[in-house]
Amino acid sequence: MSNGNLHKVWGERRRILLTDQTEIDLLYVKKDTFCSTHLHITKINKFVVVEGKVRIETEFGKKTLKKNQSFEVKSPLIHRFIALEDSIMIELAYVDKGFIQPKDIKRKSQGGRIVKGKEMTEDNMRKKGLLDL
Repeated sequence: MSNGNLHKVWGERRRILLTDQTEIDLLYVKKDTFCSTHLHITKINKFVVVEGKVRIETEFGKKTLKKNQSFEVKSPLIHRFIALEDSIMIELAYVDKGFIQPKDIKRKSQGGRIVKGKEMTEDNMRKKGLLDL
């Protein structure tokens, strides 16, 4: 079984806890990167910034978070994060009822990096030879 640590286009996810109803991850997010735009069917996410500066974008607006600030995203709200600085976040994910499902996520667009002021998805970066994962 995997330890839950994953390298992503935006940085690294380190799994701290996984139960049937809760996931706690430490996210190391590189400046000028963003996760996929997505929603969760039942899972609720709470992001807590430990270091750095991150913008959370939802279909209703944007919120910039700094050290010790948090933001909760209830399902099925479409959201993503963008690192404005190298950042460390705690991501708390949980369900009010039932269990966390492996396919709870519905992605609308890929994550990627901002290169020369332009957003580039992971696939676009791979095609141009800019991906160093």
